[in-house]
Amino acid sequence: MIKNLNFPSKKYIFIYSLIGSLLTTIVPIMVAIDHLFRGNFLLRLIDISTLFVLVCCVFYISFWLNLKWCRIPKIKLLFLNIIVFLLISAVSILIHYPIWKQIVHIPLAFYLRDEFVRNLTIFIVSYLATRFYLENLEKQQIKTELTELQNENLTNQVKGLMQQINPHFFFNTLNTLSGLVQENSEKSELFIEKLSNIFRYVLKMQENSIVLLSEELKFAEDYFYLLKIRFEDKLFLDFQIQNLDNEKIAPLCSQLLIENVIKHNKMNRHFPVNIRINIENDYLKICNNMNPQIIENSLGLGLANLNKRCELLTGKSIIIEKVDNLFCVKVPIIKS
Repeated sequence: MIKNLNFPSKKYIFIYSLIGSLLTTIVPIMVAIDHLFRGNFLLRLIDISTLFVLVCCVFYISFWLNLKWCRIPKIKLLFLNIIVFLLISAVSILIHYPIWKQIVHIPLAFYLRDEFVRNLTIFIVSYLATRFYLENLEKQQIKTELTELQNENLTNQVKGLMQQINPHFFFNTLNTLSGLVQENSEKSELFIEKLSNIFRYVLKMQENSIVLLSEELKFAEDYFYLLKIRFEDKLFLDFQIQNLDNEKIAPLCSQLLIENVIKHNKMNRHFPVNIRINIENDYLKICNNMNPQIIENSLGLGLANLNKRCELLTGKSIIIEKVDNLFCVKVPIIKS
């Protein structure tokens, strides 16, 4: 059953009634027009006008009735239609018959049959048209509610996956802080500013399933700054991105991928790790040269988690590429 019926305005019901009346009375009106100039011009004009107005009223009342009382059981609605049909037909006959009999000399039985059949046809058409309209409206409402439920479920799933990321992220950030703050007091203020930006961004992302790519890259720069202070000449980052519009992406994906690079690769001054970030075919591409180290108890949950988030948000999976000594992960971008 429809919860919130978007009841058509009176204007639209009136327009439907006019169209229905024109289609219903086109034949008798054409016949009457053909006889207009054969005598009793004024009476014939009144007859045509009365017929059209009455049919229009019958259409309007029948449409309104079936929409207004659509929530009652179908049997009761059908019974209500019959009662109103009989009343409307009686009123229509009382109004039109005195004019009609002055012009057309045909037995009363023919006229009564014509009025009842016409009005019955109108009520049947109105009932069926209204049921068709309401069924389509109900299907649309169900579709809308299903979409809302899917979106809500998507948001809940993404938030759940985000909560799996944050503890790991905070742990590594605090470890970095413990080693970096004591190295250079002059860098402490900038370090704290960058760290503050990172925490502010992560807290903001708790309420967002997607983020502007420009914001995510600014976060990546701040995050990399902390790592650069710690690893110095062992780690380098190359941004090859310009002219960003309103592209969006899964939040914290850059942090996870940069963290994976550090976790899975050996780093020293003779063999530094170089990270390159660019955009390629609607994907954010993060690559690094490989100098792998064995990690015990590594289950690959980070990339699996990121892949699940991207599938939920974009319908696309991440792409992992290994070419020669280069390891790349491509994260799908959400176009505006």
